[in-house]
Amino acid sequence: MWGFRVWGCVAMGLACGAAMAHETAFIDHFKSIGPDWHVAEYDFDHDKFDTDWRRMHVKPAVFEDGSGLTLQLSPHDDGLNRFAGGSIRREETSHYGTYEVRMRAASHPGIVTGFFTYTGPYYGTHHDEIDIEILGKNTRQIHLAWFVDGALENRFVDLGFDASEKMATYAFEWLPDRLRWFVDGVEIYRHQQTDGGVPKLPSRLFLNLWAADPSIAHWAGTVRSGTQTQAHVEYVRYIPWDADPTEEGL
Repeated sequence: MWGFRVWGCVAMGLACGAAMAHETAFIDHFKSIGPDWHVAEYDFDHDKFDTDWRRMHVKPAVFEDGSGLTLQLSPHDDGLNRFAGGSIRREETSHYGTYEVRMRAASHPGIVTGFFTYTGPYYGTHHDEIDIEILGKNTRQIHLAWFVDGALENRFVDLGFDASEKMATYAFEWLPDRLRWFVDGVEIYRHQQTDGGVPKLPSRLFLNLWAADPSIAHWAGTVRSGTQTQAHVEYVRYIPWDADPTEEGL
């Protein structure tokens, strides 16, 4: 599936300068896919996915002004799974701050549009993750999830609109003591450290589009044979915890 205040560092017993020294703010409109991004190209052996990753399913510069990104999904017969999808991730890790995407999600049962941070055993760490997911079986809801050392918590929240029919801005704020999610600038859910764990490890940022394995049809729905769909991304932005959000270009 799968607010920035310096006093927060002091309160959580963190050294702000050391924790944030490597963080770099960015906004990417995807007029090309630069070296900061890795596009996946491999067969994916995972029990929750019916999807292999193919570079040709990630296409930059899709809008008239040369910006934007399209993630595609379609059936295929040259891999481990029945479908091929698109997945892109940042090469460098990032940490506390605000993560934002403006996108239009894919529809169809069994299809998931994902925007999330992740680290886990493949990167030599335990599993921490923060998710925004739109399930194609009901694109009028958003699925919010977070993993702390592999333990999952999640919520569904009604959007009040169809995420597959219009562009909307989705974001989450990740701080040492809380998580907050936003849609079009409005906070829709908050999780406090006092109510349970918050991910702590620097992670990589991902965007992907995938078909769920039948074993999780109760969550994602059942993918129909022959399903083809796509999600459109206008931009992705990251503002580190201690960055100035008024900085030019952000």
